[in-house]
Amino acid sequence: MKFVVSGGTGLIGSHLLYHLSHERHEIVVLTRSQRSALQLNNATVRYVQWNPYASGEWKKEIDGAHVVINLVGKNVAEQRWNERVKEEIFNSRIIPTRLIVEAISAAQTKPQLFVSASAVGYYGDRGDEVITEESSGGDDFLAYVVQEWEQAAYKAEQFGVRVAIPRTGLVLANEGGLIAKLRLPFKLFLGGPVGWGKQFLPWIHISDVVRGMLYPLENSLFRGVYNLVSPHPVTMKEFAKTFGTTLHRPSLLPVPPFVLMALFGEGGKVILSGQRAVPKKLSEAEFKFSFTDLSEALHNVLSSKRATAIEVN
Repeated sequence: MKFVVSGGTGLIGSHLLYHLSHERHEIVVLTRSQRSALQLNNATVRYVQWNPYASGEWKKEIDGAHVVINLVGKNVAEQRWNERVKEEIFNSRIIPTRLIVEAISAAQTKPQLFVSASAVGYYGDRGDEVITEESSGGDDFLAYVVQEWEQAAYKAEQFGVRVAIPRTGLVLANEGGLIAKLRLPFKLFLGGPVGWGKQFLPWIHISDVVRGMLYPLENSLFRGVYNLVSPHPVTMKEFAKTFGTTLHRPSLLPVPPFVLMALFGEGGKVILSGQRAVPKKLSEAEFKFSFTDLSEALHNVLSSKRATAIEVN
């Protein structure tokens, strides 16, 4: 099968490509930095240069592809928010998604499936309320961005393409994300909960993210939004304690909320908010998670030596 992947050089994308390469699929990665084709475990990974904000020759790759996977989006916790950064967060998701849908509409042979990433930020800050796919959306900036992101992806249905939208939570992987940020402070005996400690973290192991992203391909009836999170979300305080135990370190020094607000501005609210999201649709579909226990997941991630499978600068 031919897969076209945007955002394939990021954390989730690199693991996804590593997995697909073992299946000997044809893989096309849309990237800003073009490289010559390379062999990865007997699967040809071909890099096609694209501008995620403009049409171009890359659109031809969509024609004849079996599956298109869209993973683009600026990291929301990368820098302090201001109006420019907020605009970048919005545009980095909405514009590329719209362009991919335009390419789908123009394709003579359209994809069977369009998987477009989303996030549990859709729900906003919901305290300890149990969140399923049936729950309403939030009303903060990030919730608005995610809602617009999903609506842009859904437009592909107008052209007879099945659309699946996984709302991911906190991804546990050795190479990046929260794990990478917490490891050093904890090893230096400076670790602790981030923020209030009461906010819920809907975590998920990277291997389950990859399998969950591809699950709609295995189940032809699976479509629409679904929470791609572990069945057992925990509070930040619980997460920090388990993380410390895994590293044989205490979890005693929290990062106060005012520090997060000083560092990230309005973006600090995202870190301080939480969603007690559960994967109702995946559970009803009898999807088998590899990791449902946080301690086991962290042990696996922190003992992993594999570097990011593919990285393009």
